[in-house]
Amino acid sequence: MDLFIDMFMDMSTPTNVLRPPRLLRAVGDPLGSYYKVGRDYRPLQALIAEDRHAFSGLVFDAALRDRQHDLLKTAGGKVETVLDTRALELATDGGIANARVRSLPWAGTQLPHDRNMLVGPLGDAFVESVADVVLDDGYSAVLAPTHLVESADDPWLDVDVALTRRLRVALDVRGLRYVPIYYPLATRAPVFYSQAARTAIAVKLRGGPVDALWLRVHPFGTSSAGPLALRRYIEAARDLHGLGLPLVAEHVGAVGVALLAFGAVGGIESGITLGDRFNVGSLVKAPKPGAKGFTPAPRVYMASIGTLTSRAQADALFSKPALRRALACRDTTCCRRGHIDTALDPRRHFIIRRDGEVTAVSRRPEPVRASVYLEDFLRPATDIALRAVRVDPSLEKTRQRLEGWRTTLGALNQEGAAHTFAITPTGARLDASMRRNA
Repeated sequence: MDLFIDMFMDMSTPTNVLRPPRLLRAVGDPLGSYYKVGRDYRPLQALIAEDRHAFSGLVFDAALRDRQHDLLKTAGGKVETVLDTRALELATDGGIANARVRSLPWAGTQLPHDRNMLVGPLGDAFVESVADVVLDDGYSAVLAPTHLVESADDPWLDVDVALTRRLRVALDVRGLRYVPIYYPLATRAPVFYSQAARTAIAVKLRGGPVDALWLRVHPFGTSSAGPLALRRYIEAARDLHGLGLPLVAEHVGAVGVALLAFGAVGGIESGITLGDRFNVGSLVKAPKPGAKGFTPAPRVYMASIGTLTSRAQADALFSKPALRRALACRDTTCCRRGHIDTALDPRRHFIIRRDGEVTAVSRRPEPVRASVYLEDFLRPATDIALRAVRVDPSLEKTRQRLEGWRTTLGALNQEGAAHTFAITPTGARLDASMRRNA
């Protein structure tokens, strides 16, 4: 465990004597930061090869196994490699529209999956096949095969808990006792924000072979995290600390850094310039006939205001010298030519900047993280956003969102430090002796 040391100058004397280091408190493991691997994994592979990464792990899409194999070999042993089985997609009309999802080895011939199918032989075949892939490809962790939970008494919850237990057995039989299982809790905001529903869900999860809880809350993320939703998410996550499990927020975007700073979660998962909120809309509805999927162009991350813009928007903002100074990347190891490289390689820029945001929070002791986030990011961000709106009026929503976060989080911080802080995911199995707050 690292130590947080206070090195300061004694300004009371004319000689500015450097006092000895003063131990403030121990700083634990770095906060978790995961990236969802898409079709273009080259920036991730390059940063790992350069030893320029600070993220905890990568989430690999089982439907893109062949495309992502090289990255898996590069990342193995250096960061966590987490397999996403795409179980949620296999049980939805929108999800099975993807031919690659339909061809997964555990998909079977009857799609979409329903609960009755997975409690029998198909469920056994599902977990056995997943365990085989974990063994053959060498993933270091796996997401449990879970589905959308519409209420606290949704029958899917019992099915998913049972599948998770069966997956643990299948992994152990193959000598993979060291491989942790992360449980994605996919649900809608009203369920997540209901204390009664959370308690009922926690009762069913408690004591199971779950090593971390990954939160997928619809519709929550940067673009939909209004002041009330943000407060409710933080309060709900804090309530789940009682499970004694690490919490990871999926698909939350820049607001995930706030969740880390306020101790709500111990890790976040990010799409690379995409996927900054969890939305089940495209999953529960079948696509229109003839509709073709496509991968959007990468967006440009304006880290100083925590938002993503199109390339055209970025060019307009960078064209103004004053805004360029406020918005352009100043890290020459990231963007050697400043805003020019930011726009030319937005994925690399995004990864390095998000790594830097998570690292900056990690380096602070838990009790001061919220205050530092408010002062070092939100306060200047709201000022910069106000100036940016004058050039690009479409950023007004961003400005309003930042103002709302500043007011809500400021009030939350004034109420006092959190009584509990989420456990940090470490990539290891979590036994009873490692749990806290339980």
